[in-house]
Amino acid sequence: AYAREPERYWQNAPQEARDMLVPMIVPFYDGKPQLERDEAMRSVGIFAQTIMLAAKGMGYDSCPMIGFDADKVAELIKLPADHLVGMMLVVGKATKSAWPKPGQLPVQEILVRDTF
Repeated sequence: AYAREPERYWQNAPQEARDMLVPMIVPFYDGKPQLERDEAMRSVGIFAQTIMLAAKGMGYDSCPMIGFDADKVAELIKLPADHLVGMMLVVGKATKSAWPKPGQLPVQEILVRDTF
């Protein structure tokens, strides 16, 4: 995705920022498939959280899903070869309360301030 019209990612930025950043996009990702995938996963996580918060604000419930066969989903929806399924997200009205989240780690274990 980064190589296809990279200027679209910065289309609403000031011209000075576009002039500096757009030429950096392709060299930054080119030949680094793990970085490219990491960025896709980060982006899909931020997008999903935004949708979940918006859904809650509109009175709906949501749930991110894992444990599905991404290849079969890709085949079913005729996903282009240069795309991937990052997660599935369901949005609707809950029929019962959610289970308590099992194994929730304490914030002190996952949030690092300044240094380890």
